[in-house]
Amino acid sequence: MKKTILVASILSSVFSFSSAQAMQALDDHQLSDVQGQALLNLMTATDQSQGLNFYKLSVDALMELNANIKTLQLGCGGANNAIGNKAGCDIDISNIALSGLNQNVEANGSPKFSGERAGTSAQITNPFLEFAIKGDSAATREVVGFRLGAEQIVGLLTLGTENSQNPTDGIKSFSGYMKMAATQGEALTKPAKFGIESDESIQGRIKVDLLLTKPERVFTSRPGSEGHTGITVPAMKVNFTMPETIVTGQRVTQAKVSNIRSSINTIPLASGGDMTNVIGNPDWGSDQLYVDFDPLVLNAVGDHAFFKMLPGSSLDNLNMNITFEQALNLIHNIPLNGTGGYLSLQSQNVKWQGTDALDIAQAGWWMSFKDPIQLGYLKTQDEVDISYVLPQVASAITDYLLQPNNIINVGTAEAIGSLLSKPVEKKLNIDVGTYTTNTPATLTLQNKVLQNQHVTPNCYGSMKFC
Repeated sequence: MKKTILVASILSSVFSFSSAQAMQALDDHQLSDVQGQALLNLMTATDQSQGLNFYKLSVDALMELNANIKTLQLGCGGANNAIGNKAGCDIDISNIALSGLNQNVEANGSPKFSGERAGTSAQITNPFLEFAIKGDSAATREVVGFRLGAEQIVGLLTLGTENSQNPTDGIKSFSGYMKMAATQGEALTKPAKFGIESDESIQGRIKVDLLLTKPERVFTSRPGSEGHTGITVPAMKVNFTMPETIVTGQRVTQAKVSNIRSSINTIPLASGGDMTNVIGNPDWGSDQLYVDFDPLVLNAVGDHAFFKMLPGSSLDNLNMNITFEQALNLIHNIPLNGTGGYLSLQSQNVKWQGTDALDIAQAGWWMSFKDPIQLGYLKTQDEVDISYVLPQVASAITDYLLQPNNIINVGTAEAIGSLLSKPVEKKLNIDVGTYTTNTPATLTLQNKVLQNQHVTPNCYGSMKFC
């Protein structure tokens, strides 16, 4: 009965065409002039190295989508729980929103829309479904994986709602492959006191213009000595360059970016210097170092002095290598500017066709974006503590001051004054570029709130998530 109805429907549709719309036979020449494109495309490929056959069904179309997903949890529990004791889910993300791409950015670098974000749509080009099948025999063939994806995605993907220090939503667990494009950024440092800890002692060479004493000797600063107050390091804006970085693995919760290079041209160590990147109004008035050396007189008198920096003193060309360890739930905005992407499930490791060489989908659920994701200009919201760097700076300063051509000349009046506890005052411009090029000072930044990760709600009205 059902077959009769179906045949009748098809026949009635065919005979309902007018004579002008009836099908006509075309010869080969006429057929060569006809152009057409199928809506559905089926492609097959074989990868002998993996022993897999791939069958890909794609839709040749441009789709528009605006969607919110409250919670996406895939691959919870199971065999992957044994990976580094990472119990939980392969993918665990809450408050996901996909919309059209923002037109511009706010002053802090966060996405900005001319109207409601909810009124925009992401563009998804050529979505597809693909299977990976092992074996050629009909009796033994096995589906080892499948994936859903698109050739290109243009839109803004946001994860979480709050750009705060300890968010409770966003990416809690990620299994997949994602490249973060090289970008620029800046961090604001906390003011610090240099030279007050035991591992911040410095050495240098002095030449003393005084009779009855050898002219040259080595001095050593002594943190903790009475009157030793250290040297003020002002709060500063530090620019850096982040290289392209790959985040990949199973149940990843943190992105680690290494070899972020930064070079600080000048750090003023007294008033009157270059204040271009200095924040606030530092006070160097009470700064001084207690230094000791071989006695100046008769091997018994004058074995120490106080040292002060004169106006214009500076530390120059400090090269730094920064490591950025960032919890993934602090990354909220992922702009997709035409990258391909997919979500897959496989029972074994699979290298899907057309993906990056390092993008090998591991057993379980896997999410991947092919092209580098541009996170924009990165600016830390809170100040960075640089106390870890100071001992390394002390080592570079010592290397500089121990060079014969950087010897500090102390005149007769200054030498005599030091015997009376009068500070020796010198203008020093300490260039540590040579000593921090091959071995830059290292600094690790952990879980910093970034100003450009403010989330624009994908809702109409005042709701944060809908």
